Amino acid sequence: MKEKVIDGIRFSVAPFMAIEALKLKAYLIKKFGPSVGQALGALQGGLPLDGAGLGELKLDGAALSLAVEKLMAQLDEDDFISLIKRLFRNVTASLTKDGKALTLLFTPDVFDTSMEVVFSGRLFSVYEVIGLVLEANYPDFFDKVVRGIGKRIGKTSTSAGAGKSSENEAKN
Repeated sequence: MKEKVIDGIRFSVAPFMAIEALKLKAYLIKKFGPSVGQALGALQGGLPLDGAGLGELKLDGAALSLAVEKLMAQLDEDDFISLIKRLFRNVTASLTKDGKALTLLFTPDVFDTSMEVVFSGRLFSVYEVIGLVLEANYPDFFDKVVRGIGKRIGKTSTSAGAGKSSENEAKN
């Protein structure tokens, strides 16, 4: 179980069953794989290699906007909502509304109501919760693949920078 407070609401995520996690991973790679490079290009200074979470990434807004546009071109609005329903199936949200403590589920039978209560007026938080769901279900992806790519990008940048310094020193 992974938990995080986002916009004053405590979200809890239980991992998917293994078969659903594999199916969803295949779906995500098929739909979004082609635009991952664009999204990685939005990272300023590469990926944090010290185990920092997704919320601590430094992003180039213009490049991120292009990446999101490319990502969203893969899904129409109904596909997008279907994906959120699938991703949020094991999510609960604990909050206080009108002085009452609420714990809401995002199961198919109450999904629309829960979305309305939790995200009305704070739609951007949906993306943070998607990130939490992905971290909870695919920690190996973030730890091994994404940070591995970040290390390679960092080495490439360092090597390229070192070569330029040597060339500049030779000219002086």
